[in-house]
Amino acid sequence: MKSKLIVVLSALVLSLSGFMLYDSLNNELSQAEIQEQFSDLKSDYEFIQKDLEVAVNDVNFSNKEIIAQKKRIETLLKKNNISQDELLEAKRIMRNISQTFIKNYQNKVIILNNQVTTLDTEKQKLREENEKITTEVVVLKDKVSELDRKIESEKIISKKKDELINYASKLSLSNFMLRSFKVRNSGKEVETDKASRIDRIKFSFDINDNILAKSGQKLIYMLIKKPSGEIVTFSNRASGTFNFNNRKMLYSDKTTFNYEKGQSPKLEFVWDNEDFSRGDYIMEVYEQMPTNTVLIGKVTKTLE
Repeated sequence: MKSKLIVVLSALVLSLSGFMLYDSLNNELSQAEIQEQFSDLKSDYEFIQKDLEVAVNDVNFSNKEIIAQKKRIETLLKKNNISQDELLEAKRIMRNISQTFIKNYQNKVIILNNQVTTLDTEKQKLREENEKITTEVVVLKDKVSELDRKIESEKIISKKKDELINYASKLSLSNFMLRSFKVRNSGKEVETDKASRIDRIKFSFDINDNILAKSGQKLIYMLIKKPSGEIVTFSNRASGTFNFNNRKMLYSDKTTFNYEKGQSPKLEFVWDNEDFSRGDYIMEVYEQMPTNTVLIGKVTKTLE
């Protein structure tokens, strides 16, 4: 747009110079000279005619003056033959129109230059703001990454604390007693370690007080392994499975009891079985915690 204005402006300056030169000639012109200059004047008008049409609708121009000048010169240019006075009048109108155009185009060039300067300033400002935002985004991403690392670290620490508290709050057992009996027809129990004579096993232990253990219902599993490694089941108790270290294990018995802080209850279990063999029997006790199952006691009894 700016380059177009400069081209038009240059042409108008040349035309205006010609009109001023014509006016400086006071000699009488021949009809041939008048027609030659009239033809040149028509060509000059055709050059600015489109811009003149635009100027009529341009609020920056003096519309009334432009419209009047346009109407008059078009009337003169429609003639086939004009006098020297009419030629001079047409030249004066063209000079006035050209001067008006030059003035307005100069103003437009100034406005465009100011707009370019403003746009360059805004562009530089936007570039600086973009660089600032980019830097802030990088800093923010670093902060988010650091925060994520801290959160992950806190999760690990919290998990370890929970695991430690969970482990520390498990029940602890003492005074294990694993006794075996022969049951006579009268129902009398006779203690024996002879495997072939055992009909009943009694297992007892004390629950130690633990200030970290929560009061409430506790679930424990009892597991007895034969010398062969097979899990013992009893005719008077139902067996089943529980999860330990991500694998299922068969238990010999289980029980639920109410634990109160400050108390050390004793638990006893009685199991009947008609098939005991010689060797070492391993008794294991597991507690069901909120998140996992833990081993809380273990004892071995040898049967002869």
